[in-house]
Amino acid sequence: MNRVVSYLRVSTDKQDLESQQLEIETYTKKLGIKVDEWIEVEMSSRKSFDKRKIDNLLSKLKKGDVLIVSELSRLSRSIREIHNILHVLVEKKVRLHIIKQGIATNGEQDMTTKILVTVLSMVSEMERELISQRTKNGLALVKQKGKKLGNPNIRTHVERIKEESEKWAERYRSLIAGFVNSNLTQRQIVEELNKLNIRTRRDSEWKLVTLQRVMKRLGVKTKG
Repeated sequence: MNRVVSYLRVSTDKQDLESQQLEIETYTKKLGIKVDEWIEVEMSSRKSFDKRKIDNLLSKLKKGDVLIVSELSRLSRSIREIHNILHVLVEKKVRLHIIKQGIATNGEQDMTTKILVTVLSMVSEMERELISQRTKNGLALVKQKGKKLGNPNIRTHVERIKEESEKWAERYRSLIAGFVNSNLTQRQIVEELNKLNIRTRRDSEWKLVTLQRVMKRLGVKTKG
């Protein structure tokens, strides 16, 4: 019988644990499934593979099982380690759901999974942090320059929408960049995003014009 396993990698803050649990429960309820086992470990990148119960986790999973994590960094902060974990999951035909990144693999070594592994191998946590900081600095500068212009309520509303849009787009920078580096066209990227069941910011399927807006916002270019 196939099982659903949730892996929680948490800090000492109880609120962090509850937040992950709520996010996963909301997600599984939407899919109409129930978590059979919760595996909790305290977050520390310095802990060994064994102490973070990764070996134990992987050994428990069998063909057809589903592994759910709230976000990729909860599984590991090491790109090489993530690559190895994904390789094992594919070999065992275990499906992986990563909620915040909006990714769901089907447990097969298909084109989508290969591209996903390639993307994760290319991107580091440090790069994402630098991108995030650069975005925050840019928004702070925009706010500072716009203090004396226009209606403050309208300006605040526009800035909030812009900030939310940029944060949302940043979540998919690494994935879209990986598709680009794999020489996929924009139309092929749209198809892959929809195959991964990744929804747009407005919770709809991706279209070419949506991808083009996101790529423009991220400064990512590819052939049409």
